Amino acid sequence: MTSDNTAATGLTKADLSAILADAFAPWVQDLNLSVDDIGSDGITMRLPADARLSRIGGIVSGQAMTAMADTTMVLALATHFGGFRPVATVDIAMSFMRAIKSSDVLCQARVRRAGRSLAFVHAELRGAEDTQVAAVANGTFAIPDTAARHEIDRQPPSMQTRSGI
Repeated sequence: MTSDNTAATGLTKADLSAILADAFAPWVQDLNLSVDDIGSDGITMRLPADARLSRIGGIVSGQAMTAMADTTMVLALATHFGGFRPVATVDIAMSFMRAIKSSDVLCQARVRRAGRSLAFVHAELRGAEDTQVAAVANGTFAIPDTAARHEIDRQPPSMQTRSGI
């Protein structure tokens, strides 16, 4: 991967950072994730070492790594689409193979397939100074039909309430 391959993706680190600041919940922003790398095959994000995100012995918690993986996969989809599109996590499966202790965490995510309604993304997590994968994540994301959303937005409020939207 290159350090900021805008030709391949159309998005820069600054673009992805702005999406992270604008589209994600404050508690996700509190993780202090940053875009480390953008390439034609995906993106890499960094989670800085933080005692608040660690268990006994300095082991980075699985919850923090899962949130990082999910966020990285959503931003990988943004690079795939050439801009942010709201998506919903349908499923995320994490497999933890080894501990990451007192280290920044790197998460590299690649879009495996993106159709009209679903996308499949794979991520690998490792310690910043480690070459061995510590965890993998596979996520399935729903891609809302933006045309259908326009139709819903044009309905009177009484119709939106009745349909549960």
